[in-house]
Amino acid sequence: MVAGEGGTVGEQLREHREAQGLSLDEVAQRTRVPRRHLVLIEDGQYAQLPAATYSAGFVKAYARLLGLDAQALSDQFRRESAATVVRPERPEPYEPADPGRTPPFGVALMALLVALVAGLGFLYWRGSRDQPAELAARGPAPEASVAAAGPAPAAPTAAVSAAAPSGGPVVIGAAQEVWIKVAAGERTLFMGTLKPGNRFEVPADAIDPMLTTGRPGDTLITVGATPIPPVGDPDRAAHDVSLKADALLARVTTPPLATQPPAGAPVPVTDAAGPA
Repeated sequence: MVAGEGGTVGEQLREHREAQGLSLDEVAQRTRVPRRHLVLIEDGQYAQLPAATYSAGFVKAYARLLGLDAQALSDQFRRESAATVVRPERPEPYEPADPGRTPPFGVALMALLVALVAGLGFLYWRGSRDQPAELAARGPAPEASVAAAGPAPAAPTAAVSAAAPSGGPVVIGAAQEVWIKVAAGERTLFMGTLKPGNRFEVPADAIDPMLTTGRPGDTLITVGATPIPPVGDPDRAAHDVSLKADALLARVTTPPLATQPPAGAPVPVTDAAGPA
């Protein structure tokens, strides 16, 4: 179907879903898009969805599952969302505050600090539970940084690199915008979105680092100069993938399974004189 024909994005998706005999619960399970977001998309209630960038990703995943033109429907969704979500601003009347009701400066500052700490704690709690598609908007953890594309800086000579015996550092990049999380035990090394041209180098002293990625097919991993094959199904999130250099290189060097001879094929027989 061509985008723009057959009604709104939500109407097109609902029509094809019902034609294929799929329920919203099945779509949510297979795309990992929360069911409530699928309902809002089908009903055209864009104002209650997350930011347009991530909601457009939900539409792409939904359309791809139904075999539709994911990019065209995503573009149409952005146009519809821009036309329905924008609201005119209404200036609020200004009323001077009553000095007798204004709290002291110290009390106001303390309340602001408490609210800030509570907000950060809530984001951390959500970050450990939400699905990757809902976490894409959040920035990296304080302990990590994303470097622009370019040659990797030389490691200090005194440092012991866990990746050195296997050929170099472990570096994560992106073919397209992708959400990732890198953790070592309870310590989050990086959590956020990588864009093409960005990269994250796993610290050499990280103990048993693990990767979670929303789109394994767009997540590029190298060990030194060796590219690593995709670490999971391109259409499903991958969880707890070991980022140890040896484990990653094993994905490259693992030999294929031995080929079994066809049924009825003659079996070579050897004797003292050699093969029969």
